[in-house]
Amino acid sequence: MRNLGIYFGTFAPCHVGHFEQIVRAKRENEHALVIVSGYEGDRGDKAGMSLVNRVKAMRELLRDDENVTVCTLDESNIPRYPDGWDAWLEMLQVVIEQNVAEFQLKLETPTFYVGEEEYIQPLQDYFKKVWTNSDVVITKVDRRITGISGTSIRENPIYNWDFVTRPFRRFFVKNVLIIGTASTGKTTLTRDLARRYSTSYSLEYSREYQQTRQVRDDELDIKDLHAIGIGQFELNRKHIHSPGTRKVFFADTDVMTTKLYTKLYQSKEDYEKIAPVFDYYISLQNWALILVLPPTTKYVDDGFRDMSMADIESRQKMHQMFLDEIKYHGLEDRMVVLKGESFQEKYEEAHRLVDEILADGKDN
Repeated sequence: MRNLGIYFGTFAPCHVGHFEQIVRAKRENEHALVIVSGYEGDRGDKAGMSLVNRVKAMRELLRDDENVTVCTLDESNIPRYPDGWDAWLEMLQVVIEQNVAEFQLKLETPTFYVGEEEYIQPLQDYFKKVWTNSDVVITKVDRRITGISGTSIRENPIYNWDFVTRPFRRFFVKNVLIIGTASTGKTTLTRDLARRYSTSYSLEYSREYQQTRQVRDDELDIKDLHAIGIGQFELNRKHIHSPGTRKVFFADTDVMTTKLYTKLYQSKEDYEKIAPVFDYYISLQNWALILVLPPTTKYVDDGFRDMSMADIESRQKMHQMFLDEIKYHGLEDRMVVLKGESFQEKYEEAHRLVDEILADGKDN
């Protein structure tokens, strides 16, 4: 057994073919270094996977493996491939030697695992010259083992879903927001769609918050609403990253809802203070589709709702506030107001729209 396996790549995303080589690198050696390389604006970054986030996802994938260390190689300040080989090899050497020293590894018999023929000669020429006391080996791996590539995944991630390692799937999940005024059937629709697509979903955090604290809508203060807004964001994020999320995620409301209720129930001064906070969290959300349920159903008293908002005029006004807020954030191109008369018609329309975004594998 040799002492150190070295496997580098952009991992945009890390798929099962990459993982097979990582397993090989750690099994054929005492330890493996997995080096995630890239730069701002690279092919991964353009697909929504920055270098930093790819490193985090790779560390999450390998977090329990004591025989593997994940490293970063930031190529931002050197010429793009195929130029800049000398500078890139020098950076690669520094990354390897830093991690060897930090984790008390050995460089006696390092083995590079590469998937490209054109990498072999530059690696041999450089590292056999700088590591004169080491027995450097360059091993060409068979990239055809799984018949998959990062390019094909980025072009059609939904079709190739099962080839993507779990921590990297979050970059390709289609997030669907179901939003609207109270008593429009959001929760029922969210659950039905999630069950239909065998995936995870989040419910309205304010219901949980208000039930726990026994607070009605019209009794919420600015601190309550701040907690509800951030709580909803974190709940949605938790489910997006959940192992139970498969291809699509459904959210019953988001931070926009909390922002509007703050505007409705709090003073103008308090609203203007907290609105930028909510806007920041809204900007971090990424919705592939926003389904708006209009107030065409009966307003139900659940013991916490403000019944002064039950009349059709108040509900229509609130509905318009939702539409205006979505447009304010530049999301109107992702918004569809469901038009069905019955709940079944709304469900069928939502089902069709979700099928469309899943069929379009290039849309993130």
